[in-house]
Amino acid sequence: MKVLIVDDDISNLSLMEALLQNNNYEVVKAINGEKALETLRSESINLIISDILMPVMDGYHLCQECKADNNLKNIPFIFCSGTYTDKKDENLSKKFGAEAFITKPFLSDHLLATISQVIKNSNNGKINIPKSLNKNDKGVYKLYSERLINKLEEKMLDLDKEKMALEMEMAERRKVEERLRKSRNFAESLFNAAPGIVLILDTEGRIVRFNPYMEMVSGYSLKDTRGQYWVDVFSPEEGSKDFSVASSSNNSQEIQTGNTSSIITKTGEKREIMWFDSTLKDENGKTVGLLAVGHDITRQVKLQKEKFQAKTHEAIGNFSEGFVKELDEITAIMLENVSLLETETDKEDKKITYLQEIKKAAQRTKKLTSRTRKKQDS
Repeated sequence: MKVLIVDDDISNLSLMEALLQNNNYEVVKAINGEKALETLRSESINLIISDILMPVMDGYHLCQECKADNNLKNIPFIFCSGTYTDKKDENLSKKFGAEAFITKPFLSDHLLATISQVIKNSNNGKINIPKSLNKNDKGVYKLYSERLINKLEEKMLDLDKEKMALEMEMAERRKVEERLRKSRNFAESLFNAAPGIVLILDTEGRIVRFNPYMEMVSGYSLKDTRGQYWVDVFSPEEGSKDFSVASSSNNSQEIQTGNTSSIITKTGEKREIMWFDSTLKDENGKTVGLLAVGHDITRQVKLQKEKFQAKTHEAIGNFSEGFVKELDEITAIMLENVSLLETETDKEDKKITYLQEIKKAAQRTKKLTSRTRKKQDS
């Protein structure tokens, strides 16, 4: 048995086609009443199942054309609609010549049972053929017009609702986009105005971005260094292209959290930086780079070194003054005793050589203490 299904919704056509073919019906499809008439006049069709509200020619006019055609009027006609669902719609369908009326969404068993019943009635000669249905049947066409206008109004309301929902969605999206834009602008302003170094590296340790403060400290512009390896630009004496964020925990060139490392500026000056860093991850938790924040502590380090040197010099100075004085006294005693021993020792005695060596050492010590005292006085 060949069934013609008529619907402007392709998904509805496909659904019904699959259902009917699985139940051993041969299926032919049409997307409106006009196309359906072309098929009916060129092929032998045993049953028509049609939607009602369709473009070009709706289901009511298709049914009317079929029932007015002697070659088509005995083909059983079933309406299946998701728009016309009122009892008035069902009654109007019967007046146009339909054998049955089914609303969407339908149950498969109910549709198949209705088809079986309609075919059985048709085989028994029970076909709904209106006796007189033409443009003079004011009652039927008045009801048709009312139902059509009603459905068109409902469609327009649905479209208005969809339009309103879309406009609200677009307005909300614009609000979200505006909030995102403001957030990006705020983050950008923080990045640019941060009173410290803000640095972003990729997973291989190449420079992605740094802020104006870094340009001021280093003398390098982002434009000139983007894409280059961090260590090659800022730590050339320790440079290595093997740096990567993933392996930075085992890499001596990593920017260590809360630790100090030096960078070399464009002019060759060494600056001491204290770093705090964090890995950057995407929405899947994959590491995509490194964010590092640095504070230039060169001045503090220099002041601490100067204070340490001053204290060390002071301690050494205090220590040296007493030490030189005592050493000078010891040297004087040594020279005095060596002189006494020389007077009592025969010049041919081998011991005189040792005394002379001791005397030379004492004299050298005396010279050293004399120089030290002069430096302390200056």
